[in-house]
Amino acid sequence: MLRRWTFAQRVGAGLSACLLAGLILLATLVSATHTLAVDDGAFLHHVSDILVGLLGLGALIALVMVLRNALGPMHEEALRSEQRLHLFMDGVSDYALCFLEPDGKVSCWSTGAERLTGWTSSDIVGQRAEVLHVPDAVTHGLPASHRERAARERRLQSEGWRLRKDGSRFWAETLLTALYAEGGTLQGYAEVTRDITERKRTERMQALLAEAGRVLQPQAGAKELGAALTRLCVPEIADACVLYLPDGSGDVRPGAVTCADAATQTRLWEPLMRRPSLDEPGPARVVHTGRAERFAEVDPDRLPPSVSDSASAELWRALGVRSALSVPLVVDNRVLGALCLLSTRPHRHYGAVDQAFLEELSARAALALDNARLMAATQNALELIGVAAHDLGTPLSSLQLRLRRVRLQCAPAHTDDTRLREGLLLAEEETKRLGRLVHNLLDLSRLSGGRLVLEAQPMDLAELAHEVASRHEDQAAAAGCALTVHAPSGARGRWDRQRLDRVLTNLVSNALKFGRGQPVEVHVDVDEDAHRIRMSVRDHGAGIPQEAQQRLFTRFERVTTDSRAPGFGLGLYIVRQLVEAHGGTIRVHSRLGEGAEFTVELPFTPETPAEVVSSIRA
Repeated sequence: MLRRWTFAQRVGAGLSACLLAGLILLATLVSATHTLAVDDGAFLHHVSDILVGLLGLGALIALVMVLRNALGPMHEEALRSEQRLHLFMDGVSDYALCFLEPDGKVSCWSTGAERLTGWTSSDIVGQRAEVLHVPDAVTHGLPASHRERAARERRLQSEGWRLRKDGSRFWAETLLTALYAEGGTLQGYAEVTRDITERKRTERMQALLAEAGRVLQPQAGAKELGAALTRLCVPEIADACVLYLPDGSGDVRPGAVTCADAATQTRLWEPLMRRPSLDEPGPARVVHTGRAERFAEVDPDRLPPSVSDSASAELWRALGVRSALSVPLVVDNRVLGALCLLSTRPHRHYGAVDQAFLEELSARAALALDNARLMAATQNALELIGVAAHDLGTPLSSLQLRLRRVRLQCAPAHTDDTRLREGLLLAEEETKRLGRLVHNLLDLSRLSGGRLVLEAQPMDLAELAHEVASRHEDQAAAAGCALTVHAPSGARGRWDRQRLDRVLTNLVSNALKFGRGQPVEVHVDVDEDAHRIRMSVRDHGAGIPQEAQQRLFTRFERVTTDSRAPGFGLGLYIVRQLVEAHGGTIRVHSRLGEGAEFTVELPFTPETPAEVVSSIRA
């Protein structure tokens, strides 16, 4: 057991033994002296006792001096350690340091703790640590639970709300360490606390901005965007959020409202619909000036004079607003609206950091709203193009048939009039080109609007290739191109015939346009092992530069400036979209001076004989 004693305990035990021995020797000397004083003849008999007592007393005094010299440095070291501890606790101002008794009472309180919480050492020492926790945590027994876990696990790191002396809250990161004596007895706890409210707020803001990037998609539409924006802010950074948008008359109206309390939200619309003035603080002035407004601390019982008579006063009183922040939604120096945050919690007040974050969020929201407006306008334009292209298709088809009929009827009777024959042929080709443009615009409208629906049916790609080539015989003759088709039988499957007709038509038309005077070849090959079918159109024209091949299939992209080959750069873009809609791919291989070859690969499932027979009968 003695081996567990510290050096100080051993010295203390030695001093106690010396003191006891000294008392015994002193008692012996007093007794001997008393005997000599009473009986003078007893001196010789007690001389030895007196000498032994004096010798023992001298040895005892020497031992005491030795022990005192040993205890002196220990005492000084203890004083220095205590002084260093106080200097450490007073010098660390960014952390709150305190010691707790095993029952949770505060026994030591640092200067940093005073600065962080507002409690002085005289205020807090002797009280239980529960006064530092919010009421909800105390009700659920969290402080005691944390001490129990720290005693069991030796240390516990946690985060949560803490209270200051003035009642305000801060988000704290705490390290609670259990202190045990050498015998294993719990002596108390050491608690280190720091305020990480700003860090937590920054992390929350970054998470909100990331979430905003996910939910604020312009494809959703302006109304859906407004609702998503207000839902994003509640209850994370506000108890109520209102998005105000300007109307046609110059006033602002609530476009979206979200409140943490659903019952309260139904009562907000009446005060929200009141028309605010430009002279009073509120969304109207924010939209008009383009400048944010912030009320950091508001007393619900006594509103600021500038607000008490405004249209926002009834709304603030209904909610019990304690802090408010309004920022404009600005994009390209245009104010699209105002986003208003309202807080009803005593510990949540909007500061400069919150304003900077909300301005960043509103900038992203404004950009998304503007993009949604542009996309809606673009979609309307595409729908108009689609309707116009659809309406132009029927008269163009009729015009093509009439021109062909006139050319076939009149040409034999005027064999010597080459100008009439060439004019009719040119007119027919122009109507065909116009027809392809109309069909491309129609497909573009459907693709952009997401309304393209494939109508798969049994068909033969070899038959389709021959049909497309026959339609281009006159164009091939006019271009001086020998158009040949290499398409063996057995290329049957289920595809959208009209869309694949458009694919081949665009590819063959381009090959004839850019391969004038050179042969054009159409190939259809079947790879039954890979369940793939391959269509290729090859010309022997000027070819396509390597750097242009990467952007060849983008919208409105043309790789030639030849005025004899007009176009809008839609054909290959639509070809790619239609091929990919079938689950296929398209690629180009070309070298300058050697022409170009476009290859389309489509997945297919070979038809059974019964399907082939039924499709033929149909």
